[in-house]
Amino acid sequence: MSDTFSPQSDLAGKAKEVVRDVKAKASGVTDDLTRVAKDNAAQLGETARQFANSAKDKVGEAATERKSVGADYINSIAQATGQAAQAFDSDLPQAAQYIRRASEQIKGVADAVRERDVRELFGEVQELARKQPTLFFSGAVILGFAALRFLKSAPPKQTMDYDAQREE
Repeated sequence: MSDTFSPQSDLAGKAKEVVRDVKAKASGVTDDLTRVAKDNAAQLGETARQFANSAKDKVGEAATERKSVGADYINSIAQATGQAAQAFDSDLPQAAQYIRRASEQIKGVADAVRERDVRELFGEVQELARKQPTLFFSGAVILGFAALRFLKSAPPKQTMDYDAQREE
């Protein structure tokens, strides 16, 4: 009787085959999903690197541009200090000598700002702030006053009131 066909054993066998097929297909889908996820992660990582490099380049360009503007401004302060030294030459020659030295040092700072890398400049400023906080704070105050003077000396924007615009 062992050779007899039973519907239950046939159903159990078919169920086992279906389960094996489902497991095989699930394993294949899982492998496909893993591969796609890895590919997308690699692409996402590369896109993020490109974005970071682009942002870094743009920040570097902006910092270099501002550095040049700052160097020009510091140089104009050096020139003004040199002119002040000339004004003191006849009345107070010793004071003129000190002012002239200060002008030369300010010009040296302008040249250093123009020639050095932004990171190097920040590092030097941080080191100065750590080693000589009083000098750093005094310099910051002086630069603040100079910046305020510079901003006040800029010509005011010309604005037209609303009624004048309507008449034109």
